[in-house]
Amino acid sequence: MKEVWHSYAQLRILLDGMLIMMVLYGLLSYWQQRKAIYWQYALYIVCMMVTFRLLDGDYSKAEYLPGMNYKVVFMETFAFSFYMQFAILLMNIRENDRFSFLLLRGMIGVLVVHLFIDSILVLAGVPDAIRSEIYTIDRYLLGIGALVIVPRIIRLRHQVMVYFIVGSFFFIFACIFALSTNFLPTVFIRRPDLPFGYPVTYIELGVVAEVLCFTLGISRLNHLTELEKISVQAQLIDQLQENEKKQQKISRIRDEIARDLHDEVGSDLSAITMLSRSARKLVYDQPEQVSETLHTIGQTSKKVLSAIRDIVWSLNSSQRTYENLTFRMREMAYSLFEKTTTSLHFDFMAIAPDELIPVDQRRDIFLFYKESLHNILRHAKAGTVCIRLSLTDDKLVLEITDDGVGFNAAAQRGGNGLLFLRQRADSLGGVLEINSVAGQGTSIVLTCPVGIPA
Repeated sequence: MKEVWHSYAQLRILLDGMLIMMVLYGLLSYWQQRKAIYWQYALYIVCMMVTFRLLDGDYSKAEYLPGMNYKVVFMETFAFSFYMQFAILLMNIRENDRFSFLLLRGMIGVLVVHLFIDSILVLAGVPDAIRSEIYTIDRYLLGIGALVIVPRIIRLRHQVMVYFIVGSFFFIFACIFALSTNFLPTVFIRRPDLPFGYPVTYIELGVVAEVLCFTLGISRLNHLTELEKISVQAQLIDQLQENEKKQQKISRIRDEIARDLHDEVGSDLSAITMLSRSARKLVYDQPEQVSETLHTIGQTSKKVLSAIRDIVWSLNSSQRTYENLTFRMREMAYSLFEKTTTSLHFDFMAIAPDELIPVDQRRDIFLFYKESLHNILRHAKAGTVCIRLSLTDDKLVLEITDDGVGFNAAAQRGGNGLLFLRQRADSLGGVLEINSVAGQGTSIVLTCPVGIPA
């Protein structure tokens, strides 16, 4: 290793070997992942290596001037263009900092314009000294542009920012230092036995350090990409699980609708059909009973219509508000008790008109309420029914009390009506309390959470 530091050629072999490994890494990575950042990264290194070899021939000339070799200017233009495009992709500068993106694009434009001007000067036979001065000014302008961009990139606080900043610092510092050595010919003597007497040595060292930093940055970027993929997959899994739960709810609602249609509508429609056939026979055999049969058909039809109306209302997405629910509860209660002497009293807590209740919860709440009133109508013989509804802290409380005959709650625990109420309470994730004493009325209290609709 000691001998390397005493030979420019051996030092260059070492540095070129490191860069070739990075080129292979970039090309193989592109072959695997098909991302533009890798081939731009590899071509940048290749262009710089070709540039270094061309500079080796220039430094052997006694009258060497920076920028005098058109091939060097040509290769540097491509190298720096790939470098800037690589930086844009690595840091996602186009999305994160529009100004820096435009400035980098402008710097690429400066490189292209300089190459165009230099091509004209070469064809016109302009002296190398003038071309070298223009070249030096152009490169210092690019260095100034880079120094403007670096602080802006720091403010982005991107995950790979540190790797890019450190790598760019090595490169920019090496380029500026190499340009400065041209003005100190007595200090930087270009001799084969003095490896650090050549400006290109410092540029290549800077590129090697930069490439190592960029490689670490790409590795970090890939790690972040994998974490992002894992996060997206976790979100997709959660979404699939949520969709599955929603599908199960939809299936449950469909099953309940089918059961309601069968139990409430199907039997009544069958009754209407049978009564219609009976009415046709009675027209000829017992005309005096036709009116009563038609009346029964009408009442049954009204009952079917009411059942269908309840089902349609429970599924209507435009009827999701607390206000719609309370309106329908009043309407149904008045319709149910319209031919009785029972007095109805409502105590509905004032809630914002746009307060929403999920469709499946609204349906279960309404069916619970409807069954409770049917039980009172059929069994309680109540003179007064009080209905209270409140919604606080995402909890709904429905209390229905009557002053009817009451019953022994323990003895009636297995009744169909009470079983239905308990099933509805369970489906709502709520708590049901039933208090009743024979001759003293009944109190039914449902407390359940109300979720936010999707």
